[in-house]
Amino acid sequence: MKTNPNWYYEEKTPGVDYLNPKIAQKYDAEHQKFRNFKEESEHIVQVMEITPEDTVMDFGCGTGGVALNLAKYCDKVICVDISREMLDVLENKAKKLNINNIETYSAGFLTYNHNWQDKVNKIVSMVALHHLPDFWKSVALLKMAEILKPGEKLYLFDIIFTFNIQDHQKSIEKMIKDMQDVAGDSMAHETEIHIKDEFSTYDWIMEGLLEKTGFLIDSKKIKSSNFVEYICSKL
Repeated sequence: MKTNPNWYYEEKTPGVDYLNPKIAQKYDAEHQKFRNFKEESEHIVQVMEITPEDTVMDFGCGTGGVALNLAKYCDKVICVDISREMLDVLENKAKKLNINNIETYSAGFLTYNHNWQDKVNKIVSMVALHHLPDFWKSVALLKMAEILKPGEKLYLFDIIFTFNIQDHQKSIEKMIKDMQDVAGDSMAHETEIHIKDEFSTYDWIMEGLLEKTGFLIDSKKIKSSNFVEYICSKL
């Protein structure tokens, strides 16, 4: 891991503890209640125009639900996650599936140490950047811009709020209820923890962070009042 100054934010997993091996082992089963990793990956390949020659980085890759599917479409996937336990699950799945074109690094957004001479074609970050407070999101995005080749793409998908602040209580309660209806009590509880302990932000803040760190927002799609997809080009 990169050695940062003493005043740097100490990355951790606020909210649900994905450093816990038992929770890491259950991640796929819980998230597949409301996600389809294969469809998500195919969508990313299409909108990001990923080619067999591309090197793709998945920041906050978790157990590799997306990364291992992307590996079928590109030259290499660099899988980065702060949780060694999640990467262990990813590596076991890759071995069973005979997927060999991945590299794994146990590091966070702020501690990952990239070979700056070997920049990447695409970066994907799904439901992970919210682990950082807003200022540190900007530092992470600046690093992503430095890692990307000029003109190449960032795919960012996260829990990002689009509701009016006056409606926050009603909107958050609906978010929790919707998750309960789709994925049950355990994921509804995780959603409560997310709201209380993690750092999801507003879309207008996220867009300012992207633009100030060297990205042009090519497209924005609001998947719900709480999930937003950005496709960005490095300027």
